[in-house]
Amino acid sequence: MSFDNLTEFEKKLYEYIKNNDFQSKKWSTRDAARALHASEDDVYKALSKLSKEIKDNIWIYYENGGIRVVAE
Repeated sequence: MSFDNLTEFEKKLYEYIKNNDFQSKKWSTRDAARALHASEDDVYKALSKLSKEIKDNIWIYYENGGIRVVAE
């Protein structure tokens, strides 16, 4: 499993996560959808695929009342 298996949108979402600090601030699917000009459903599906395809490069967890998402 690798980046080669990702769609262009999934790669854009990965870069969006990587370039923003969702470790210190809560993740917002609505904000991601707006920033990427996509539906929230598309963001959820892409985030799910990222967690499967590049699981060693993305970390999703819950802390202090919010979801945190980190990409390396």
